Amino acid sequence: MACEFNQLHPSFAADTESIDLSVPPTPALHDEIVAAMDRYAVCVLRNPEPVADERHLAYGRAFGPLMRQKMQQTVSSRKIRLSTDELIDVGNLDENGRIHAADDPRRAFHKGNLLWHSDVTFDPVRATYSILSAHIVPPGGADTEFADMRAAYDALSDTLKARISGLEAVHSIWYSRVVGGMAEPSDEIKATRPPAQHPLVQINPRTGRKSLCLASHASHIAGWPAEDGRALLDELTVHATQPAFVYRHKWRVGDIVMWDNQQTMHRGIPFDDTRYPRDMRRVTVLERSAS
Repeated sequence: MACEFNQLHPSFAADTESIDLSVPPTPALHDEIVAAMDRYAVCVLRNPEPVADERHLAYGRAFGPLMRQKMQQTVSSRKIRLSTDELIDVGNLDENGRIHAADDPRRAFHKGNLLWHSDVTFDPVRATYSILSAHIVPPGGADTEFADMRAAYDALSDTLKARISGLEAVHSIWYSRVVGGMAEPSDEIKATRPPAQHPLVQINPRTGRKSLCLASHASHIAGWPAEDGRALLDELTVHATQPAFVYRHKWRVGDIVMWDNQQTMHRGIPFDDTRYPRDMRRVTVLERSAS
């Protein structure tokens, strides 16, 4: 039986209760989900309770190789909280299940998630889908906003489309983290994740539709004076995050939100993260093996 999707925003985003995550998707369901992602770019999978980690991982693996978490260990020199580094911990709990202290470097690292970004543009091998599962939601929800980068591209003037055609931006995780308030990392830490370069305009290979590739990780335009490139990136980001292009998701425990990083940007909304726990676990699908 075909899945039923309910569109949540005029241009993108939908939710469904039709997908059973207790088993990996069949080939037919896989293709249906990919088609839904190409249409909606953000899909909310409604579940009455959090999905077990092993089911979450199996679902993600059906769409490609998974990213492994390394950076939080790098900046904090501490162990991971979750059972495997294929689950990216984007909550505010430490390895003992306690809320991060105000001076915990992982808390400063996560502040970068409050900036508009797409996951893993800072690596040569980018993310396709991110699949985020809500286990504990704080009072008020700690919402996540998504921006439709396809509609944002479509709305650009022909002059600006021509201006950005062929340009590439340089992306660095350390650039966005410092912008977000984290202390400048050492050269040794920076060397663990060197910058990557990606076109400003990308094309979905299945639909042919163009979208903008922006992120807080993008520091400058390759080959341009830094100030000019920064001005262009800021102009495009302001345009792409207008309310007309943004869907705001209000989390419920059990929700899984799956989004296409090559068609959207997203950002977290601040909450009192030294008072309330938030347990969010992400599986990140890569466009190909990073090895």
